Amino acid sequence: MDIAVLSDIHGNGIALQACMEYLKKHPVDAYCFLGGYVGEFRGIRRVMDTLYELQENFPCYMLRGNKEGYMLSGMGEAHPEWDSYPSTVGMLRYGRAHLTRQDLSFMDSLPTTACIHIDGMKDIRICHGTQRAVNEKMRPQNRENQEILAGVEEEYMLCGHTHKVMSIQEYSKTIWNPGSVGLPIIEEGAMKAQFMVLHGDDGAWHPEFVELDYDIERTIQDMHENGLREVAPYWTRVTERILRGTRVTHGGVLGRAMELCTQETGGCNWPEVPEIYWKRAFEETDVRSDKST
Repeated sequence: MDIAVLSDIHGNGIALQACMEYLKKHPVDAYCFLGGYVGEFRGIRRVMDTLYELQENFPCYMLRGNKEGYMLSGMGEAHPEWDSYPSTVGMLRYGRAHLTRQDLSFMDSLPTTACIHIDGMKDIRICHGTQRAVNEKMRPQNRENQEILAGVEEEYMLCGHTHKVMSIQEYSKTIWNPGSVGLPIIEEGAMKAQFMVLHGDDGAWHPEFVELDYDIERTIQDMHENGLREVAPYWTRVTERILRGTRVTHGGVLGRAMELCTQETGGCNWPEVPEIYWKRAFEETDVRSDKST
């Protein structure tokens, strides 16, 4: 029994296509998606159509992550009072505008955690963040892990959200994170699409972590041609730098922008982060200048 496990695609249809082409050559019996279908890229339609096609042809286990929660909660809807903060809310708006009623209904139908039960195999708990919350991060030797895992009956657990490949063995549990298809955190080397294949044998599961090259420059060009720098100016620039191997995160730049705003104005609440602070926070990242600005 082989299960492909994918997480945090974030709308990167080009990276997902690379994964699907690999899996056509290396067939599996089932698919598991841990959430994070929309985000920083324009390939939302390709991603959603791929999910629907797989559902029709394979056993699939699919979850709702934090990004889907944002879409369902209205964060991506048109709030005129947020028009001055495109770097903060632009990609949320873009995602919501490119989802159909069918897509939203599908997302709403998905659980945030579930159990994979296959006869003859040990059960697997699946979640986006943890079984407690979609935005909670499971990390090795985290002081909260004992409390988190106390609520997990299964021996095996799959989680995403951190965008980082992990294999953890703590408190008699084995936890795997497949990394991210669309925007992984890679410590060194070139950006790659990440996922994993679980191989089942004699009741136990064994992971195979897969990293695939894909056309990064084509992905960035696709973002430019579809106006994502206008939709979310500095959020998109951060995405580009991550794709080109810079160790920076959206959360880190956003947090710094809010810190700068607070220092000068006395307070800053999401999403009301003026572009000037995004610009300054972005420029603080110790990377080569963005030649295409």
